[in-house]
Amino acid sequence: VHRDALLRRPSLPGRLCPPQALQDRRLSPERADIRVVSGQHGQTVRVDPMEAFCRAQHGLLSRSAWEANGFTRSQLRAAERRGVLLHRVPGYYGLPDCPNELTLAASLGSSLTCVSAAAILGWWLLESPEHVHVRADRSIRHPGICLHRGRRTKGRLVAAPLEIVRDAFRCLPPLQALVIAESAVARNAVSVRTLQQALGRKLDWQAQGLLAGMSRPKASPLEVCARYHLLAAGLVVQEEVLVPGVGRVDFVVAGRLIVEIDGFEFHSNRTHYRQDRNRWNAATAKGYHTLRITAELVLGNPELFVQLVRESLADTDR
Repeated sequence: VHRDALLRRPSLPGRLCPPQALQDRRLSPERADIRVVSGQHGQTVRVDPMEAFCRAQHGLLSRSAWEANGFTRSQLRAAERRGVLLHRVPGYYGLPDCPNELTLAASLGSSLTCVSAAAILGWWLLESPEHVHVRADRSIRHPGICLHRGRRTKGRLVAAPLEIVRDAFRCLPPLQALVIAESAVARNAVSVRTLQQALGRKLDWQAQGLLAGMSRPKASPLEVCARYHLLAAGLVVQEEVLVPGVGRVDFVVAGRLIVEIDGFEFHSNRTHYRQDRNRWNAATAKGYHTLRITAELVLGNPELFVQLVRESLADTDR
């Protein structure tokens, strides 16, 4: 599962942020570097404000977007001479390491959307995209793309969060789309209510059912997958339940089985191991059975995961 704690703002056609916060007006185009002192080791590093600005906008902007944010054409040409920016696509300036997907979207006059946009934004993904998903208001034929027809804001290379999630639900398998939607909500990019309103048509009935089950804004992608499989199996599931003497647990199934999803760093030290055993003993003393599920099982073999839950529930009835 791909996760990134940093959510970057999507590109906008107009003013993106106050230019004074990103560049010193006293700097000439030929000397556009500023000094920044790192708080970790105290060393001084030189950072180009145009590089910092471009990187915060995913690595590629149209010339009009640059100018709308206070950067002149002479500054763009100077940054190109310094090797900070490249004139990658007619009308666009970007970083040398700009994602190829953005360059392709700019060359096609489109915006990244669906799983491709989610990848650029650092949202949760179950699988990396095989094709570049783009949104455009016209027909485009190009090898290696998946076209989503719809209105697009000119100059925006990454679609709006609402459009990304909506396109995901109408394109991807349900669980993959749900993980993207949960990630967008967890990062406050869009609200559940807004998604429900946008996906209110009859053809969105499946998305409506999945959105109705979104109750935890802080859920992890593993928990999203586990909840999806448990509910799809027809089990009664409670999330993030506070059990007296035990603490919060990931799930309580059928009111008597605790299901905990262990991430990739589970039991990273002896202290965590002891804490886990104390929780387990406390749960057992209160009449709960506990089932610990690995990330590999949830992601790689969900059928076996559900089978283990059913068998554990059957054992509690004996």
